[in-house]
Amino acid sequence: MVSGLNCFISSRRDALKSAAFLILIVLFSSSSFSSEKHFDRNQLPQLSQEILDKSQFSYKKQVVMTATIVPVQTQRVRVFKLLAKDKTWLLEDQYNPLIIDIDNYLIDGHHRLDGIKELGIKKVRVLRVNATIEEIIEAFNEYRDFSPTYEPQKN
Repeated sequence: MVSGLNCFISSRRDALKSAAFLILIVLFSSSSFSSEKHFDRNQLPQLSQEILDKSQFSYKKQVVMTATIVPVQTQRVRVFKLLAKDKTWLLEDQYNPLIIDIDNYLIDGHHRLDGIKELGIKKVRVLRVNATIEEIIEAFNEYRDFSPTYEPQKN
């Protein structure tokens, strides 16, 4: 009887150790060990639905939660930032969809996303390209933009 109880306690302890280990893996993979991606603005292609239509990539029109989109650049173009002061076009849903990759990394639309977040818009229209951001950057190299940029002040 004692032997069976010891076996039960031992197997339960092993199960708890395994569960704790899995929890640690999940926590670390979504925080300090996860890889954030960052690109300079001139590395990213400036895309539109028309450009995607002429490419070999498929995409889906979707509405996603704004919070799930992962920006990959911090640089901004001053002229675009000035033009974006009037945000009524965002509130009236008159913007071009943001372009994201299969993992929700933002490829095109960082200025629009800034305004969308400032206005507290919870859902956003996107074109989700069926490729990784690296594949998209390589394929659309000719659509890079070399406008002068700046790093905005962090709030």
